[in-house]
Amino acid sequence: MKKKVIAISLLTVAALFGTTVSASADAASDYKAQLQAWKDATAAQQAAYKASLTTYAAAKKVEGAAKKAIANKFKTDAAASKAKTEAAVSAATTAEAKKAARAAGKAEMDAIVAARNASLAAVTSAGSAPTKPTPLAKPTPPAKAEKTPKPSKSPKASNPSPSPTA
Repeated sequence: MKKKVIAISLLTVAALFGTTVSASADAASDYKAQLQAWKDATAAQQAAYKASLTTYAAAKKVEGAAKKAIANKFKTDAAASKAKTEAAVSAATTAEAKKAARAAGKAEMDAIVAARNASLAAVTSAGSAPTKPTPLAKPTPPAKAEKTPKPSKSPKASNPSPSPTA
C-alpha cells in the first residue's frame, strides 16, 4: 500500500512539473517568435524610411538644379536687357526717345520676370521631407513561472543533554 501511494504521488508530481515546464517552454518560444516578428517589422519600417529619404533627397537635388538653371538664365537675360536698355538710352538724342527706350527696357524686364516666375511655378516640388516612423511596441516577455521553494530539511530535534542534578 505504501509503495502504491508513493508511486501515485511521484506520478502526480511529475505530471504537475511536466506541464509547467512545457507551458513555460511554449510561452518562451511564442515570445521569441513575437520578438523576431517585431525585429523584422522594425527593420522593414526603417528600410522603407531610408528609401523614402533617398528618394526625397534625389527629388530635392533635381528641384534645386532646375531652380538654379532658371536663376542663371534670369541673370543673363536681365543683364542683357539692362545693357541693351543703357545702349538705347545713350544712343537716344532727345528726352522723348530716352523715355521711350527706358519704357521699352522696363517692359522687356517685366517680360523676363514673368517668364522666370512661370518657369519657377512649373518646377516640380520635392514635397515635404518624410517623417520618421513611430517605433513599434516591443512585445512583453512572458511572466516567469514562480519557482516553488524546495522544502527545507528541518533540523533534527536535539535532545538536551541530561544535566547533572544536584
